[in-house]
Order: sequence, then structure tokens, then C-alpha cells
Amino acid sequence: MQLAKLTVIGIGHGGFAVAGDLALAGHEVTMYVAERYKERVKDLFDKKTIHVSGEGRNGIAHIHNVTSDPKIAFINDIIIPVIPAYSQEKFAHETAPYLRAGHKIFLTPGSTGGTLVIGKILHELGKSKDIILSELHTLPYASRKTSETGVDIILRCKKLYFAAFPAKYNEEMYNIIKQLYPCTELRKDVLETSLNNGNPISHPVPMVLNAAKIDFFGDEHYHYKEGISPSVARVIEKLDSEREKVCAMFGYEVIPTKKRIFDMGYAPNEETLYEAYHKSPIFSSIKGPKSLSNRYLTEDTPYSLGVLASLAHQVDIKTPIMDSIMTIASALMDEDYLDTGRTTKELGIDKMDINEIKEFLVKGYEN
Repeated sequence: MQLAKLTVIGIGHGGFAVAGDLALAGHEVTMYVAERYKERVKDLFDKKTIHVSGEGRNGIAHIHNVTSDPKIAFINDIIIPVIPAYSQEKFAHETAPYLRAGHKIFLTPGSTGGTLVIGKILHELGKSKDIILSELHTLPYASRKTSETGVDIILRCKKLYFAAFPAKYNEEMYNIIKQLYPCTELRKDVLETSLNNGNPISHPVPMVLNAAKIDFFGDEHYHYKEGISPSVARVIEKLDSEREKVCAMFGYEVIPTKKRIFDMGYAPNEETLYEAYHKSPIFSSIKGPKSLSNRYLTEDTPYSLGVLASLAHQVDIKTPIMDSIMTIASALMDEDYLDTGRTTKELGIDKMDINEIKEFLVKGYEN
């Protein structure tokens, strides 16, 4: 394995897991923490270590540097943002002045369309030339922070889907990410990885259909074990079938959610999606969310499910389940996600037909 110098952005569960695990693997890891978040991780700045426990590499990971100075953080060529979808636009605007030719950005994860959103903003700012974007379809780990300098890795994903934008750089970027995550599998482009983000499939439906329970008994709610009954699982399957139609329309491999979560190592291979969720030691142990104001609803509905529905509508695929969940979620949160959510416009592909989208995903913003 070729060791790398890289910068991780993000101080949540995923950011700690990525930084700690890659540091234990021998890579030189710098962590960039925006000035406004420094107070949350004082110990991290002082100790420059992360205690990693759980599955895989364990021990004290020594972080090369923890900094709020982007001039220092962006010396490295490899940048790994481990940030939520709602932070991606701000990331693009705030980091654009420090990006340069040769930077290789690995969004971990891309969520649904995140790479295209960032690519569009960088293009509009005149910063897209010779900067290659790419994404994983999900976080490489299921993890939880145990302290201000600790993280427990519950699961290391057995399969990760990866693509670059533009896709003409797929092989170049894949050769790098494969050194960091050998389980990575190359896909055609970042729309295919986006369509395999599991969060908009597994999160909004149970949140909407368990709204009353979460409102009253949030502290005692288990999203998968209690929130996904056989009937709720059937709704998820119908929503997933709408996503599968979009995959087929673009010529991507159609991977049902039940197969994907098995391949990733999250769940056993069962007859039904309900059984897969309930017989998974990972999913069944996940407690919460404690309220409806949680990323399972407020991020995964407008930022991910919204993109799936928007893309489906653009290619004339009907999505009654997606539309219903979007509408009810909007009512629950008193916000019109159909208006405020992410669509293909934010991805820069709203004026294109399927063939134009495919060409754009390969070539990017070529003159």
C-alpha cells in the first residue's frame, strides 16, 4: 500500500472514523476544523490523537496536524470532506479560494448529487479547472464518537461504490482511493453512486410513518427495530422500486436495497427487506432519532430523496411514493421540501436529456 498525505474535513462520527482509521493505517492525516467549530474539539487540538475502538484497527491514532488554517490544511493534494449534504454548498464556497490545480477531492460520502453540486459551484467561481472531484456512495464505517477524542467503529463496509467527476478521471482517482479503501468498486459515474445512497431509502419513510411515536417517545425509539414493521418495509420497497426504475433508465446496474446492504455488510441475506433490517445486529442496535428534527428527516428528505424524485420527474418516471413522503414530511416540518429541497437544478443537469447528462458526467465542464 502506498502511504498518502491527506486532509480530512469533518468532526462528526464519520470524520473521526475516517481520520483515525487512516492514521492507524500509516497515512499522514491532517484534520481541518473550521474556526466556528474549534470549541467543540479543544482536546483534539491539544492532543492530536483519536482513540479508535471497535471493528478493525484499534489504538491511539496520531494525527499529523489539527488546524483551522486552510492555507495549512490545503497543502495536501488529497482532500476528504466527511460532511453532511446540507454543508456541501458552504464547503464549496468557503474552500474555493484555497483550491488549486492538482487537488483531488474525495467526498465521503457524496450523499445524493453532492459532487455535482460542488462541481457546479466551483465552475461558477472559476475554480473547476484541474481539480478532480469524486465520491463514495456512503460512509466507509458505521461509527459513533465516544468522547472528544474517541470513536468506536461498529462496522467497516465490505463494499463501497466510487466514481469521479468528470468520469474521464475514474481510473486515475480509483487507483488512489483503492489504496485507502481496498473494498471500493468503480461505478460508471457519480450519478450512479448517488442513486445508490441508501439513506433516502431507509430513513424518511420510517420517520414519516412513526412521527407520533417519535414525538412522544423519542428517547425510547429504535429506528430499524421498532420503526420498520412489515408494512413500513413494504412502503420502503415500493419507494426503492421507483429508484430502481431511474437506475434502469440510465443504464446502471439495478441493485435492490436488500442486496446492497448485504454486500456492504450491514445485514444478512434474507428473503425480505423487513427480515434483513430486523436480523441485522448493526441496524437493530441503532437507537433514535429522538425527535423529528433529525438528519434522517431534515437532511435525507430534502437533500437526497428530493434529488431522486426530481431526477425521476425529469426523465418522465412517476414516483407516487417519493412524492407522498416528500409532501407529508414537508407538512410535519412545516417547510415545503418540494420548493426548498435539492433538485437537478442544483446539480446543473436540469436542462439536459438523458444522453446529454451521460456526456456531461464523463466530460464535465469542458469548453
